[in-house]
Amino acid sequence: GMGLTLRDGNREYFYRQLDRLFPGMKERYIRTYGNSYQLPSPREKELTEQFTAFCREHSILQTPEEVFGYLNTFPEKKAQPELFDYAEN
Repeated sequence: GMGLTLRDGNREYFYRQLDRLFPGMKERYIRTYGNSYQLPSPREKELTEQFTAFCREHSILQTPEEVFGYLNTFPEKKAQPELFDYAEN
């Protein structure tokens, strides 16, 4: 769904930025969401519909299944060399 997730640490940074950019908004967030990990948007349905329409219009993959399915079409590569790949015999 549409919203925000905040882990400890991220929450503090987010609240500092709210205070800096939107004075008074931090207190509204705290009253509404407390220390919740997930902060769903009250306009989730509308935002999801707009997002879905935009993605379809521009042929953008949008679901995790579509994205991971696409990623699986690429050849698998090691992220970094293994230490023992270079060991001398």
